[in-house]
Amino acid sequence: MVSAESVTDSGQRRPARSCVVNIMMGMPQPISASETDAVIAVSALPERILNAAAELVGQHGPQKTTVAEIARAAGVGKGTAYLYWSSKEELLLALLAHETLKWVLAVRDKLVRDPEDLCPSRLGVLLLDSWPRELVELIASDLYLRRILAVHQQPREALDRSMPMKLCLRVLPLLRQKGLVRDDADALEQAYVFDALMTGFVMGKIVDSADFETVDPRAVLSRAIRALFEPPVAPGRSHCERVLPEVLQVLDHAVAELNDVMLAMTRPAERSGKGQEEREAAGSQ
Repeated sequence: MVSAESVTDSGQRRPARSCVVNIMMGMPQPISASETDAVIAVSALPERILNAAAELVGQHGPQKTTVAEIARAAGVGKGTAYLYWSSKEELLLALLAHETLKWVLAVRDKLVRDPEDLCPSRLGVLLLDSWPRELVELIASDLYLRRILAVHQQPREALDRSMPMKLCLRVLPLLRQKGLVRDDADALEQAYVFDALMTGFVMGKIVDSADFETVDPRAVLSRAIRALFEPPVAPGRSHCERVLPEVLQVLDHAVAELNDVMLAMTRPAERSGKGQEEREAAGSQ
């Protein structure tokens, strides 16, 4: 069971509602939009700033986007943004954790709604479809952001463990143990091949090639995973439902780690003078 703390605008921490298996009901429950907001451990104002940052960074890249532009897009003064992040680097690291966390929660919700997506061929496609192209480009190819990650070990390692390929590698042994992955091949080799497949297909999202315009990556990935990893007889829905709670524990652990990154990067705003500063900054725009 994983829960997080959220930070109020007054600087106090409060427990967030957890994204966990509903043990009392016996089955995992989907997370509503309001519950997703509660699981993400920042309050409304920094959340608004991070959403504005995501849009601007997606359009202009992290290096060209300034804190002042982000604050303006969020409808606050630049000083307000610096109440939460002491530097642009910290804001960008919080942004990466924020966007990755939203992705993990979206995957979690899809698995709860349809546990048969745990079948490896469907799981690979789910991860490929849901992984945002903009975030892939940022992490894989933006040198400015990679330099920031290089000097911040803890956020980098937490983000790395939450990447689609790494989450798959953490789930794969569990699926093998539960009969959703064939066990007649070496487990380490299976993990290597799965990692290589997912890495290639995810990176392919940012490479446009005219040579493969008629190829459906989703169908190709599904067939490849099915041939390499799935047992001859596919498990039924009830089997997948029994495995689901343990898989959700892996995802919930990733949620907790990403929330830790955001809490480490996002400091509580000072209570005194904050409201006045915001009003003055907003009025000066």
